Amino acid sequence: MTCSCPKCHGQIEIDLSNIPESGTLTPCPECKIRFWVNKETYARRALIKEGNIYCDKCGNELEHKIVCKACGVMYPDYYLVQASKPPRRQVEKPELFSLSFTLKPSTPTYAYTYTYTGAKESSERTPKVLLKRVGLLALVALLAVGIAYLYHINQVEKQYAKNYMRALYTIKTGTDLSLNTCAKISAEWKTKMDAGQSFVPRISLEDESRLNMVKTATDGFMQKLNETPKKYINSKEKLANLYGVYTKVHALAVAPSGSLSGFTDSATKSGSEFNVVVKDLKASMPTGLSEELQVAKVKYKGLKDI
Repeated sequence: MTCSCPKCHGQIEIDLSNIPESGTLTPCPECKIRFWVNKETYARRALIKEGNIYCDKCGNELEHKIVCKACGVMYPDYYLVQASKPPRRQVEKPELFSLSFTLKPSTPTYAYTYTYTGAKESSERTPKVLLKRVGLLALVALLAVGIAYLYHINQVEKQYAKNYMRALYTIKTGTDLSLNTCAKISAEWKTKMDAGQSFVPRISLEDESRLNMVKTATDGFMQKLNETPKKYINSKEKLANLYGVYTKVHALAVAPSGSLSGFTDSATKSGSEFNVVVKDLKASMPTGLSEELQVAKVKYKGLKDI
Protein backbone atom coordinates (compact mmCIF):
# COMPACT_ATOMS: atom_id res chain seq x y z
CA MET A 1 0.00 0.00 0.00
CA THR A 2 1.30 3.46 -0.90
CA CYS A 3 0.32 6.04 1.74
CA SER A 4 1.20 9.64 2.57
CA CYS A 5 3.30 10.55 5.64
CA PRO A 6 1.15 12.69 8.03
CA LYS A 7 4.07 15.10 8.59
CA CYS A 8 6.14 15.45 5.39
CA HIS A 9 3.48 14.03 3.01
CA GLY A 10 6.09 11.81 1.36
CA GLN A 11 4.84 8.72 -0.48
CA ILE A 12 5.64 5.56 1.49
CA GLU A 13 5.25 1.91 0.42
CA ILE A 14 3.92 -0.23 3.30
CA ASP A 15 3.72 -4.03 3.34
CA LEU A 16 0.24 -4.65 4.84
CA SER A 17 1.18 -8.20 5.87
CA ASN A 18 3.47 -6.66 8.52
CA ILE A 19 0.65 -4.63 10.11
CA PRO A 20 -0.78 -6.53 13.16
CA GLU A 21 -4.47 -6.45 14.04
CA SER A 22 -3.74 -4.13 16.98
CA GLY A 23 -1.91 -1.58 14.75
CA THR A 24 1.69 -0.43 14.80
CA LEU A 25 3.95 2.63 14.72
CA THR A 26 5.72 2.82 11.34
CA PRO A 27 8.83 4.96 10.64
CA CYS A 28 8.83 7.39 7.70
CA PRO A 29 12.04 6.93 5.64
CA GLU A 30 11.91 10.59 4.60
CA CYS A 31 11.42 12.63 7.81
CA LYS A 32 12.11 9.79 10.31
CA ILE A 33 8.93 10.32 12.40
CA ARG A 34 6.90 7.33 13.55
CA PHE A 35 3.25 7.43 12.53
CA TRP A 36 0.36 5.11 13.42
CA VAL A 37 -1.17 2.55 11.04
CA ASN A 38 -4.03 0.20 11.96
CA LYS A 39 -6.94 -1.57 10.33
CA GLU A 40 -10.52 -0.55 11.13
CA THR A 41 -13.99 -1.73 10.08
CA TYR A 42 -16.32 0.43 8.02
CA ALA A 43 -18.61 0.80 11.07
CA ARG A 44 -15.99 2.97 12.84
CA ARG A 45 -15.54 5.34 9.92
CA ALA A 46 -17.84 7.99 11.42
CA LEU A 47 -15.56 8.21 14.48
CA ILE A 48 -12.45 9.32 12.54
CA LYS A 49 -11.10 12.65 13.82
CA GLU A 50 -7.78 12.80 12.00
CA GLY A 51 -5.59 10.97 9.48
CA ASN A 52 -6.11 9.43 6.04
CA ILE A 53 -7.84 6.14 5.23
CA TYR A 54 -6.96 3.55 2.57
CA CYS A 55 -9.01 0.64 1.21
CA ASP A 56 -7.91 -2.70 2.70
CA LYS A 57 -8.65 -4.45 -0.60
CA CYS A 58 -6.73 -2.34 -3.13
CA GLY A 59 -4.73 0.11 -0.95
CA ASN A 60 -6.10 3.24 -2.66
CA GLU A 61 -7.03 6.32 -0.59
CA LEU A 62 -10.76 6.39 0.17
CA GLU A 63 -13.08 9.32 -0.38
CA HIS A 64 -16.12 10.09 1.79
CA LYS A 65 -18.34 7.61 -0.02
CA ILE A 66 -19.74 4.17 0.78
CA VAL A 67 -17.82 2.56 -2.10
CA CYS A 68 -14.11 2.41 -3.00
CA LYS A 69 -13.66 4.36 -6.25
CA ALA A 70 -10.68 2.22 -7.29
CA CYS A 71 -11.86 -1.39 -6.73
CA GLY A 72 -15.63 -0.89 -6.35
CA VAL A 73 -15.96 -2.61 -2.94
CA MET A 74 -19.08 -1.49 -1.02
CA TYR A 75 -18.64 -0.44 2.63
CA PRO A 76 -14.91 -1.20 2.59
CA ASP A 77 -12.85 -1.78 5.71
CA TYR A 78 -9.81 0.49 5.76
CA TYR A 79 -6.32 1.21 7.06
CA LEU A 80 -6.08 4.41 9.13
CA VAL A 81 -2.83 6.42 8.87
CA GLN A 82 -2.43 9.20 11.43
CA ALA A 83 0.33 11.10 13.18
CA SER A 84 -0.01 9.52 16.63
CA LYS A 85 -1.38 6.43 18.29
CA PRO A 86 -5.07 6.92 19.25
CA PRO A 87 -6.12 6.65 22.92
CA ARG A 88 -7.08 3.23 24.19
CA ARG A 89 -10.71 2.39 23.55
CA GLN A 90 -12.98 2.03 26.57
CA VAL A 91 -15.22 -1.00 26.32
CA GLU A 92 -18.37 -0.84 28.38
CA LYS A 93 -19.14 -4.04 30.21
CA PRO A 94 -22.83 -4.85 30.61
CA GLU A 95 -24.07 -5.37 34.12
CA LEU A 96 -24.99 -8.93 34.85
CA PHE A 97 -27.92 -9.96 37.03
CA SER A 98 -29.21 -13.29 38.17
CA LEU A 99 -32.56 -14.67 39.18
CA SER A 100 -33.03 -17.26 41.85
CA PHE A 101 -36.16 -19.02 42.90
CA THR A 102 -37.20 -22.11 44.89
CA LEU A 103 -39.85 -24.61 43.96
CA LYS A 104 -41.73 -26.12 46.87
CA PRO A 105 -43.14 -29.53 46.10
CA SER A 106 -46.86 -29.84 46.80
CA THR A 107 -46.75 -33.62 46.88
CA PRO A 108 -44.63 -35.98 48.95
CA THR A 109 -41.33 -37.09 47.48
CA TYR A 110 -40.03 -40.62 47.62
CA ALA A 111 -36.54 -42.06 47.48
CA TYR A 112 -35.85 -45.35 45.81
CA THR A 113 -32.80 -47.55 46.15
CA TYR A 114 -31.80 -50.20 43.71
CA THR A 115 -29.14 -52.80 44.27
CA TYR A 116 -27.63 -54.79 41.43
CA THR A 117 -26.05 -58.10 42.14
CA GLY A 118 -24.28 -59.79 39.38
CA ALA A 119 -21.14 -61.55 38.40
CA LYS A 120 -17.98 -60.04 39.83
CA GLU A 121 -15.73 -58.57 37.20
CA SER A 122 -12.29 -59.90 37.68
CA SER A 123 -9.64 -57.21 38.23
CA GLU A 124 -7.04 -59.39 36.68
CA ARG A 125 -6.19 -58.82 33.02
CA THR A 126 -4.73 -61.57 30.94
CA PRO A 127 -1.43 -60.88 29.12
CA LYS A 128 -3.21 -61.17 25.78
CA VAL A 129 -5.66 -58.36 26.59
CA LEU A 130 -2.84 -56.14 27.89
CA LEU A 131 -0.84 -56.66 24.72
CA LYS A 132 -3.84 -55.67 22.61
CA ARG A 133 -4.31 -52.49 24.59
CA VAL A 134 -0.62 -51.58 24.41
CA GLY A 135 -0.65 -52.17 20.66
CA LEU A 136 -3.75 -49.99 20.27
CA LEU A 137 -2.17 -47.17 22.29
CA ALA A 138 1.01 -47.40 20.22
CA LEU A 139 -1.03 -47.21 17.01
CA VAL A 140 -2.94 -44.15 18.27
CA ALA A 141 0.33 -42.47 19.29
CA LEU A 142 1.88 -43.22 15.90
CA LEU A 143 -1.17 -41.84 14.12
CA ALA A 144 -1.06 -38.67 16.24
CA VAL A 145 2.62 -38.16 15.43
CA GLY A 146 1.90 -38.62 11.71
CA ILE A 147 -0.95 -36.10 11.77
CA ALA A 148 1.19 -33.59 13.68
CA TYR A 149 4.02 -34.03 11.17
CA LEU A 150 1.72 -33.51 8.18
CA TYR A 151 0.24 -30.44 9.83
CA HIS A 152 3.73 -29.04 10.43
CA ILE A 153 4.71 -29.64 6.79
CA ASN A 154 1.52 -27.96 5.62
CA GLN A 155 2.17 -24.91 7.81
CA VAL A 156 5.78 -24.68 6.59
CA GLU A 157 4.63 -24.78 2.95
CA LYS A 158 1.97 -22.10 3.57
CA GLN A 159 4.48 -19.76 5.23
CA TYR A 160 6.99 -20.38 2.44
CA ALA A 161 4.35 -19.49 -0.17
CA LYS A 162 3.62 -16.19 1.64
CA ASN A 163 7.34 -15.28 1.79
CA TYR A 164 7.71 -16.29 -1.87
CA MET A 165 4.99 -13.82 -2.89
CA ARG A 166 6.53 -11.07 -0.77
CA ALA A 167 9.88 -11.64 -2.48
CA LEU A 168 8.19 -11.69 -5.91
CA TYR A 169 6.38 -8.44 -5.09
CA THR A 170 9.53 -6.57 -4.00
CA ILE A 171 11.47 -7.89 -7.03
CA LYS A 172 8.70 -6.66 -9.36
CA THR A 173 8.48 -3.31 -7.53
CA GLY A 174 12.27 -2.84 -7.56
CA THR A 175 12.52 -3.70 -11.25
CA ASP A 176 9.75 -1.25 -12.20
CA LEU A 177 11.36 1.51 -10.14
CA SER A 178 14.78 0.81 -11.69
CA LEU A 179 13.45 0.82 -15.26
CA ASN A 180 11.55 4.06 -14.62
CA THR A 181 14.73 5.62 -13.23
CA CYS A 182 16.71 4.48 -16.29
CA ALA A 183 14.07 6.01 -18.57
CA LYS A 184 14.29 9.31 -16.68
CA ILE A 185 18.09 9.34 -16.96
CA SER A 186 17.94 8.52 -20.69
CA ALA A 187 15.47 11.33 -21.35
CA GLU A 188 17.60 13.90 -19.51
CA TRP A 189 20.75 12.58 -21.21
CA LYS A 190 19.23 12.94 -24.69
CA THR A 191 17.97 16.45 -23.95
CA LYS A 192 21.45 17.58 -22.93
CA MET A 193 23.07 15.96 -25.99
CA ASP A 194 20.55 17.54 -28.39
CA ALA A 195 21.36 20.92 -26.84
CA GLY A 196 25.09 20.31 -27.38
CA GLN A 197 25.81 20.19 -23.65
CA SER A 198 27.97 17.70 -21.81
CA PHE A 199 26.17 15.38 -19.41
CA VAL A 200 27.32 13.00 -16.68
CA PRO A 201 24.52 10.49 -15.99
CA ARG A 202 23.71 10.52 -12.29
CA ILE A 203 20.82 9.31 -10.16
CA SER A 204 19.21 11.65 -7.62
CA LEU A 205 19.69 10.97 -3.91
CA GLU A 206 15.93 10.50 -3.48
CA ASP A 207 15.72 7.88 -6.24
CA GLU A 208 18.83 6.11 -4.95
CA SER A 209 17.42 5.94 -1.42
CA ARG A 210 14.13 4.51 -2.67
CA LEU A 211 15.81 1.90 -4.89
CA ASN A 212 18.16 0.79 -2.11
CA MET A 213 15.29 0.54 0.38
CA VAL A 214 13.41 -1.85 -1.93
CA LYS A 215 16.62 -3.81 -2.59
CA THR A 216 17.20 -4.29 1.14
CA ALA A 217 13.63 -5.55 1.64
CA THR A 218 14.01 -7.92 -1.33
CA ASP A 219 17.26 -9.39 0.00
CA GLY A 220 15.57 -9.98 3.36
CA PHE A 221 12.68 -11.92 1.81
CA MET A 222 15.05 -13.95 -0.40
CA GLN A 223 16.97 -15.06 2.71
CA LYS A 224 13.72 -16.40 4.19
CA LEU A 225 13.49 -18.77 1.20
CA ASN A 226 16.77 -20.58 1.93
CA GLU A 227 15.01 -23.65 3.38
CA THR A 228 12.81 -24.65 0.45
CA PRO A 229 10.17 -27.43 0.59
CA LYS A 230 10.88 -30.14 -1.97
CA LYS A 231 7.76 -29.36 -4.04
CA TYR A 232 8.89 -25.72 -4.48
CA ILE A 233 12.55 -26.23 -5.42
CA ASN A 234 11.97 -25.63 -9.14
CA SER A 235 9.97 -22.45 -8.41
CA LYS A 236 12.75 -21.21 -6.13
CA GLU A 237 15.22 -21.57 -9.03
CA LYS A 238 12.89 -19.58 -11.32
CA LEU A 239 12.63 -16.85 -8.69
CA ALA A 240 16.42 -16.80 -8.30
CA ASN A 241 16.71 -16.22 -12.08
CA LEU A 242 14.25 -13.34 -11.81
CA TYR A 243 16.20 -11.90 -8.89
CA GLY A 244 19.36 -12.02 -11.05
CA VAL A 245 17.70 -9.91 -13.76
CA TYR A 246 16.46 -7.49 -11.10
CA THR A 247 19.95 -6.98 -9.64
CA LYS A 248 21.28 -6.10 -13.12
CA VAL A 249 18.55 -3.49 -13.67
CA HIS A 250 19.09 -2.12 -10.16
CA ALA A 251 22.85 -1.76 -10.72
CA LEU A 252 22.21 -0.08 -14.09
CA ALA A 253 19.89 2.50 -12.49
CA VAL A 254 22.07 3.20 -9.43
CA ALA A 255 25.32 3.58 -11.39
CA PRO A 256 24.57 4.64 -15.01
CA SER A 257 27.59 4.70 -17.31
CA GLY A 258 28.77 4.30 -20.91
CA SER A 259 27.10 5.90 -23.89
CA LEU A 260 23.46 6.94 -24.16
CA SER A 261 22.69 4.30 -26.78
CA GLY A 262 24.45 1.56 -24.81
CA PHE A 263 22.70 2.55 -21.58
CA THR A 264 19.28 2.67 -23.25
CA ASP A 265 19.78 -0.69 -25.00
CA SER A 266 20.85 -2.36 -21.73
CA ALA A 267 17.75 -1.10 -19.94
CA THR A 268 15.46 -2.22 -22.78
CA LYS A 269 17.01 -5.70 -23.00
CA SER A 270 16.83 -6.14 -19.22
CA GLY A 271 13.13 -5.21 -19.23
CA SER A 272 12.41 -7.74 -21.99
CA GLU A 273 14.43 -10.44 -20.23
CA PHE A 274 12.51 -9.79 -17.01
CA ASN A 275 9.15 -10.32 -18.76
CA VAL A 276 10.36 -13.60 -20.32
CA VAL A 277 11.53 -14.97 -16.95
CA VAL A 278 8.27 -13.90 -15.27
CA LYS A 279 6.27 -15.77 -17.91
CA ASP A 280 8.37 -18.91 -17.41
CA LEU A 281 8.05 -18.63 -13.61
CA LYS A 282 4.26 -18.35 -13.74
CA ALA A 283 3.86 -21.22 -16.23
CA SER A 284 5.75 -23.68 -13.98
CA MET A 285 4.24 -22.55 -10.66
CA PRO A 286 2.76 -25.45 -8.59
CA THR A 287 -0.76 -25.35 -7.14
CA GLY A 288 0.18 -24.05 -3.68
CA LEU A 289 2.07 -21.06 -5.08
CA SER A 290 -0.44 -20.30 -7.83
CA GLU A 291 -3.26 -20.16 -5.26
CA GLU A 292 -1.18 -17.85 -3.04
CA LEU A 293 -0.45 -15.67 -6.09
CA GLN A 294 -4.17 -15.02 -6.59
CA VAL A 295 -4.42 -13.94 -2.95
CA ALA A 296 -1.30 -11.75 -3.29
CA LYS A 297 -2.67 -10.00 -6.39
CA VAL A 298 -5.49 -8.62 -4.25
CA LYS A 299 -3.07 -7.49 -1.53
CA TYR A 300 -0.23 -6.15 -3.71
CA LYS A 301 -1.09 -3.88 -6.65
CA GLY A 302 2.31 -4.50 -8.25
CA LEU A 303 1.49 -8.17 -8.90
CA LYS A 304 -1.74 -7.59 -10.83
CA ASP A 305 -0.03 -7.75 -14.25
CA ILE A 306 1.82 -11.01 -13.49
